[in-house]
Order: sequence, then structure tokens, then C-alpha cells
Amino acid sequence: MEFNLNNLMLDDNAIEILPDGDYHFTVESHEVGYASSDKLPPNTQQITVHLSVPFEKDGEIRFAKIRSRFNVWQKALFALRNFAQCIGMMPERGRAAFDISKLDGSTGVCAVDSQESSKGNVFNNVVTWYAPSKAPVVTANDEAWKKRDQVMLTEVTDDLPDVFGV
Repeated sequence: MEFNLNNLMLDDNAIEILPDGDYHFTVESHEVGYASSDKLPPNTQQITVHLSVPFEKDGEIRFAKIRSRFNVWQKALFALRNFAQCIGMMPERGRAAFDISKLDGSTGVCAVDSQESSKGNVFNNVVTWYAPSKAPVVTANDEAWKKRDQVMLTEVTDDLPDVFGV
């Protein structure tokens, strides 16, 4: 079965709500499309990033998924700039080109809280993107962050057939 983040977001049982706090994250993937809102100019581009946040629960390393959207228009570019600084793609002062092809796999630190949608669904929300020089000491998922590569490697190798008989 193919992993599909959209299906994951619709399945209430699969959503892991994080306690409010500061977390390490990895950008899993991104999409570029157009925003659909009457409050934005027509044909406003939108960048959607899918974040993976490791955390420990019941002695296991799990991964919460967070989706953040950035509207690419003059009045909202500050949010995209803060995100780009957070993942080290832009300096904290000055200007730099934003290379969207380098988003996947980038890492950073953000503040997360939970919010409720107008339909009553609870979801994780990023409230602050920390620039590397201003990032707090992360305690919420520090141990899970250190173990994430081991868990991800185990998940991948567990699905491989045992061709060597080990």
C-alpha cells in the first residue's frame, strides 16, 4: 500500500496530536499549487510542506505529521521567509534565492500547538519557525530526534525480504 499523506490526514485514528512545545522536524515532501480563497488575489501560488516530527510515546518512537501552507504573495511572504530561515535556506538578514528543490529532507526547529478546525477536527499547528541562531533547547522530542534514523532504518529494512538467510 502506498503512503499517502492526504489519506493519513483524513484518518482521525492516525493523527498524533503533540503536546504544545518546541520540536525538531524534517521536511518529508512539498507540493506547489494554487490557493483557493476569496481573500487572496486570483492565481496566488501556494507551497505546502509536509513535516515529520519524531516523538516518543509508550516507549516507541513515532512520527507526527504536520502540514503547513505558505501563500506566495507580497503580504504573506514573511511566513515563507521565516520558514526558509528556520531550515537554513536563507540568512537571518539580507536576501537570498529560495531553491524549492532543496526543501525535502531539510530540518529545523519549530513551536507546535494543537488547534481545532471549524469542523471540530484537532490538528497540530506550527506557531513559530525558529531561525537556527534563535532556536531554543528542544526537550519535547530531543531523545526521539536522536533515535529517528535508527527507527526509520528499521522500518525500511523490516519490509525487505531476507535474501541472505540471516
